Amino acid sequence: MFSKRRDAQVQAQNRLADLDGKMAAIGRSQAVIEFDLDGVIVDANPNLLTTMGYTLEEIRGAHHRLFMDPVEAASPDYAAFWRDLNAGRFLAAKFRRLAKGGREVWLQASYNPVFGADGRPAKVVKLAIDITAHEQEAARREALRIEAEQAQTVLVEALAGALGRLSAGDLTARIDAAVQGDHVRVRDDYNAAVESLRQTLGQALGAIAALRGGAGEISSASDDLSRRTEQQAASLEETAAALDQITATVKRSADGARQASTAAAGARTEADRSAEVVRQAVAAMDGIKRSSAQIGDIIGVIDEIAFQTNLLALNAGVEAARAGEAGRGFAVVASEVRALAQRSAEAAKEIKTLITTSGQEVAQGVRLVNETGAALAAIAVKVAEMDALVSEIAASAQEQATGLGQVNSAVNQMDQVTQQNAAMVEQTTAAALSLKTETDQLARLVERFETGEVQPRVHDLSASAPIPLARERARIRAFAGGGAATAASQDWEAF
Repeated sequence: MFSKRRDAQVQAQNRLADLDGKMAAIGRSQAVIEFDLDGVIVDANPNLLTTMGYTLEEIRGAHHRLFMDPVEAASPDYAAFWRDLNAGRFLAAKFRRLAKGGREVWLQASYNPVFGADGRPAKVVKLAIDITAHEQEAARREALRIEAEQAQTVLVEALAGALGRLSAGDLTARIDAAVQGDHVRVRDDYNAAVESLRQTLGQALGAIAALRGGAGEISSASDDLSRRTEQQAASLEETAAALDQITATVKRSADGARQASTAAAGARTEADRSAEVVRQAVAAMDGIKRSSAQIGDIIGVIDEIAFQTNLLALNAGVEAARAGEAGRGFAVVASEVRALAQRSAEAAKEIKTLITTSGQEVAQGVRLVNETGAALAAIAVKVAEMDALVSEIAASAQEQATGLGQVNSAVNQMDQVTQQNAAMVEQTTAAALSLKTETDQLARLVERFETGEVQPRVHDLSASAPIPLARERARIRAFAGGGAATAASQDWEAF
C-alpha cells in the first residue's frame, strides 16, 4: 500500500516537472501573463514585461484595463470579454493594447482559462506574440493605398474630361489638375501626346494637298506605264516563242552530233579490232615461216641420211662383190638399199625445193600483212582524230543547247515577270485612283480637328507653293509623255 502511494507521488511529481518544462519552453518564445477571474494581474514573464515596458512590481495587482484604451475598456464588449473567460471559453485574436507611456502595441494572443480541481475556471493565462511592427507596416501601406486611390481619382476625373474633349476633335484639351507622384508623369505624358498629335495633324493638313496632287499624277503615270508594260510583255512573249524554236533546232543538232560521235566511236573500235586481227595474222605468218625453216632443216638432215645410206650401200656392194658367190644375196640387198636411198634423196630435194618456195611466199605474205597492219593503224589514227573532232562538236552542240535552254528559261521567266508586272501596274493604277479618293476623304476627316491654330483648308492648298516632290513628278511626267529616247531612258532609271 505504501509502495503504491509512493509511485503515485513520483508520477505526480514527474507530471509537474513535465508541465513546468513545457511552460518554460513557451515562456522562452512567447509573452505570458496570468490574471485572476476578475482581471487582476497575478504574474508575467520577462517577454511580456519587455513588450509592455513595465516591471513586474508596476503591474502586479493592477487590472487588465491598464493595457486598454479607456474608451474600449468602458465598452460593453470588454465586460462581455471577461464574462466569456469566466465561463471557461477560450479566446484568440489580434489585440491592440497600450504599453507604458501610451505606446501602441499589437499582440497575436490567446486567453486561456485554467480549470481547478473542481472543474471550474480558477485563473486566466494569456499567451502572446508581439506583431506590432507588422501591423504598423500594414497600416502604413493601407494609408498609402488610400492616398494613392484619392490621387488616382483626381487624375482619372481630369483625364476623362480631357479625353471627352479629345474625342470631340479638340486637340487643345490638356490636363492642368494638380497631381502628385507617378501621376505627374501620366499628366505630362498625356499633355505631350496631345501636343504631338496636334502638331502632327497640323502638318498633315499642309501635306494632304500635296498628297492629293501627287496621287493624281501617279494615277496618270501608272496608266501610261500599264500600256507600255503590256506592249513590252507582248514583245517578250514573241521573243520567247522564237527562242523555243531555236532551242528545239539546236537540240536536234546536238542529238545528231551525239549519234555521229557514237558512230565514230564504233568505227574506231572496229578499226582497233581489225588492227588486232592483223597483228595476230602477222604473228601466225611468222610462226609458219619459222616452221618452214625448221622443216627445211629436217629435210636437210634426211638428205644427209640418204647420202650416207647410199654411200654405205655402195660400200656394201663392193664388199659383196669381193665375197663372190657368198655375198650375192647381200649385194642384192645393198643394191635395193642404194636405190631406196637415191629415191629418198631425190624426194628430199623436191621437198626442200617446195619448202623454199613456200618460205618465199610466206615471207611475201608477211610483208603484205605488215603493210596491211600499218594501213589499218593509220586508219585507226584517222578514225580516232575523227572521233575526237566529232566528240568536240557534240560537246559544243550540247553546251549550245544547254545555254539556249537557260536563255529560254530566263526569257520565259522574264515573260512571266513582265506579265506579273503588267498585272501589278494595273493594280497600282487602281490603287492610285483609290488613293486619290481616300485622300479626299482623309482631308474631310482631318478638317474637323481643332488645333488652336489658323490652318488653310485642304481645298485651298492647291494653289500654294510648289510641293517638295515637284522634281520627281516632272520625271514621271516626262516618262509618261514619251520624250526623247535619251531623256526617257534617264527618267526611267530615275523612276
